[in-house]
Amino acid sequence: MYLQIAAGRLTLTLCEFIRQADEEWGTSDMSNTRMLWRIAGTAGLLTTLLLIAGLVYGIKTVLVPQGETLESAVPSASAAPERRDKLQILALGDSLTRGVGDDDAEGYVGKVKKLLENKTEKPVFVWNYAVSGAATTEMLADIAKPAAQDYIAQADIILFTIGGNDLNRVATQIAGFTGASTPAPAVSPAAGIASGAPASEGSASPGTAALPGDISFDYAALAKEFPSSINRLETIIDKLATANPKAQIVYVGLYHPFAEFDPERQAAEWIGRWNNAAFVASNRHSNVTVVPTYDLFQNFGQELLYTDHFHPNTAAYEEIAARVAQVIRTGG
Repeated sequence: MYLQIAAGRLTLTLCEFIRQADEEWGTSDMSNTRMLWRIAGTAGLLTTLLLIAGLVYGIKTVLVPQGETLESAVPSASAAPERRDKLQILALGDSLTRGVGDDDAEGYVGKVKKLLENKTEKPVFVWNYAVSGAATTEMLADIAKPAAQDYIAQADIILFTIGGNDLNRVATQIAGFTGASTPAPAVSPAAGIASGAPASEGSASPGTAALPGDISFDYAALAKEFPSSINRLETIIDKLATANPKAQIVYVGLYHPFAEFDPERQAAEWIGRWNNAAFVASNRHSNVTVVPTYDLFQNFGQELLYTDHFHPNTAAYEEIAARVAQVIRTGG
């Protein structure tokens, strides 16, 4: 475009120059006239070349544009991700994730939901498939179901508790009470997911009698079963983390509900081993976090336990929820 304008201006300037020279010199001076026409011919040639160059440039610009390239059209790695308009929480595991002991019938999961809604101003949806009494055996079978895999893949956040029943079924012996402190579920946790509906809502009865005054621990039985339970815990963490690498996965660690019956702190040592194993397993995955709870109950004891002396009460669930919500990233 600019080359064509320059050529036009050059032609006009040359014509004006020849006209003025012809008026001054006249037609008698033939040598001057010939010189003028040589100049005019040279200028005409230059004008033609400029016009041709402009035409070539124009064709190139139209047919082969040099604007946005393929590379520039691809978003850079630092480009901001698309903002989600909602958050989806999948809750799995045992009675703690079910919310047993909470007078508000929410548990820590329901309270985390509220905290995240207030923090993000987004709607938060919860699929709670935790079942009271579940141990690692049931949960491992649960997450292997195809329906469970679908929920895991869709979740933004996965919350779970597991392990308390593994230890209590084996080690805790309560005088006048047969079986574990929290009985095994009548229905596998997988049944809820297989049916496509969450387990029953609310603060279900823990199914335990009031804690008697005489309680003991079978450490020999615990030592025998402990390695296989830990192996199942590690497998659960690995499977969840790899099934949805983008989800934020939070495992809520174990506390000691029977500390007052454990003056020598032997049971506390096994709970510590369990929690340490959970930390080690979670450190293999960048999307898994362990939230500790042991110190809460260690410092406040019976003040944070429900009337069954085993599950957290409403105040305890609020403390747990605050810790869980704190480690969940909500940006983007």
